[in-house]
Amino acid sequence: MKKNNASSIVLAILFILSAAVLVMFFCVGYGMQDTFNGNTYTAPQYTGLLLIWLYALVAICTASVFVFGIINGIKNLIHRTKGEKKTSFVAPVFLCTAAAVVASYFLANTDAIRLGDQSLFENASLLKLTDVCLYSIYALVAVAMLCALLSMIGAFKAKVKK
Repeated sequence: MKKNNASSIVLAILFILSAAVLVMFFCVGYGMQDTFNGNTYTAPQYTGLLLIWLYALVAICTASVFVFGIINGIKNLIHRTKGEKKTSFVAPVFLCTAAAVVASYFLANTDAIRLGDQSLFENASLLKLTDVCLYSIYALVAVAMLCALLSMIGAFKAKVKK
C-alpha cells in the first residue's frame, strides 16, 4: 500500500479549496453591482473571496519557500559539520530568491502613475509592492531561463569517477 506524505495531503486540500472557490466565482452568479468612476458594472458575487484566496495562496507559497529554505540550509550546515558530503540546491535557490527580492525592493520606486482615465494613482506602498513583485519575477524568470539553458548543455551533470 502506498503511503501518502503530508505535503501531498496538504496539496490535495489546497487544490480542492481552490477548485471550490473557482466554482463559486464562475458559477454562482453575477448579482453584485459595483460603481467605478461613475460607471456601474456587474461583478461576480465572490470576487472578494477569490482575491483573498489568491493572496492566501501567495502568502503560503512565499512562507514555505523561506521557511523550508532556512530549514534545509540549517540541515545542510549540520551535515557538513558532521563531515557528510550532501549536495543540495536549496540554499543557493533560497539565496538567489532573497537577493532578487532585496534588490527589487531597492530598485522599486513610488512615482505616481497615470491610469487609463487620466487620473493619478499615488498610493506609495502599493506602487512599491507592485514594483518589487514585478522586478523579482523578471529576475527569477531570467535566472530560471539561464539554469534551463545550462541544464540543456549539461553543466549540472554529476561527474562520474572511473
